[in-house]
Amino acid sequence: MFVQKEKKAGRKQRKVNLSKTEKPIQAKIGFEFETSKWMVFKPAAEPRKEGELTSEEYFASVMYKKAHVLFENPFWSAQTDVDDVRVSHLELVTIPFEEDAAGYGQLERTMDEIENFFKYVFRVPCKEEEGRRIVPIEALSMFGEVKSPEAFLAVSRDDLSLDIFPQATAGVRLSKLHKLISNVSAAPEAESSELRKRKHLGRMYLMGESKTGHYPEDTAVNARIAVDLADLVLDQVLSDWHMEFSDSFKGFLSLVIYYLFEGDRGTNIFPKAFTAFLARTDFARMFSLLPEQERDFLAKNGANTWFKILHAVMPGDFSDFSKPFFKSGVFISRPEIHRHILKALSKEQWLMEMTRGRDLLTERHFPNRWRAYELESLGAMGEKTDTVLGEPAPIIEFRVGKKYLNMRELRLFALETFKMIYALNRGIDHFFGESVEVR
Repeated sequence: MFVQKEKKAGRKQRKVNLSKTEKPIQAKIGFEFETSKWMVFKPAAEPRKEGELTSEEYFASVMYKKAHVLFENPFWSAQTDVDDVRVSHLELVTIPFEEDAAGYGQLERTMDEIENFFKYVFRVPCKEEEGRRIVPIEALSMFGEVKSPEAFLAVSRDDLSLDIFPQATAGVRLSKLHKLISNVSAAPEAESSELRKRKHLGRMYLMGESKTGHYPEDTAVNARIAVDLADLVLDQVLSDWHMEFSDSFKGFLSLVIYYLFEGDRGTNIFPKAFTAFLARTDFARMFSLLPEQERDFLAKNGANTWFKILHAVMPGDFSDFSKPFFKSGVFISRPEIHRHILKALSKEQWLMEMTRGRDLLTERHFPNRWRAYELESLGAMGEKTDTVLGEPAPIIEFRVGKKYLNMRELRLFALETFKMIYALNRGIDHFFGESVEVR
């Protein structure tokens, strides 16, 4: 079942780590689908004795402690994803699909296979233990080459819904980043009912659904304010200096302002989930992608011009760049202990150093090494970019959108995200869910 008609020779299906790739990355869009309740475990060394361990303690003792490939095929794989409390869940990871008609067709077929996989797990004959369906990975060999034959899936009878947390990663041309942030965060106004629906879908699937409490509406508000302020900079602030600035600068500026707002929000989640548009390419590399004339103009006199621009538009207390980037710090799993970690970086340091070739909002360069690893994905690909229509494109990850998707919603997320990135990269003013021909 896992063999598609169009294969790519030699393509291994491992979790993609582009930061270690030496070859140029060419216009690709990849996906990860993390289940929230489907646990993965391995056989215990000894059977559980009655009264010694609770069911939860027993299953925790046989969890995988790090990422592990369960099975793989040329287009997607099943892996373990270990959360902050060391519970291993099932995660499906696709290859990065080419941003063209062939890639879109492969993604459609992959989503068909993933749907068949979930349906099969629901109905495959298996034993049950304490209310959990225990499905051997070996029983799923029809979907790929089994790499961990000892592993089992444990799915509670009460949790047969999918409840999937989707993520997508894609190269977005710097000149189109402003439009991407604007369209995804757009508030429904007096447009037709169809356009209002599409705007709502984009915000819900890529920025979260506020009514669930998962990701508040203010992240979308921050994004809308960021693009408005970037427009203000180009239309008014910089017009007095008689210099034309590029759309790439507007995209870069939009993302910087959005990051400043989001860091100030006092978020109580993992750093890698503090923003709806997570830059995997670091900000120093994005700054280097601006036209040389703009880079020189912004960086001269100790980046004085760069700070003048931001001070001119950042409202009130937000313009105090001496404060920590994470205003209240962040906490990870124990708020009474970790609430104030990662406060060593000031906004001023971050803004200054990106013009000098270092992004301090990364694990590699963060000023305080203690728990810097919590930054994980932020700028983790360093200088790595995608190549879209012949130009370097920063790699952006969408990881805080709507959670707990069913299969119909999961398919919608994957296909519509692909089409949106494809269209925006080609200069088509596209909203999530609109029709577009992928060529």
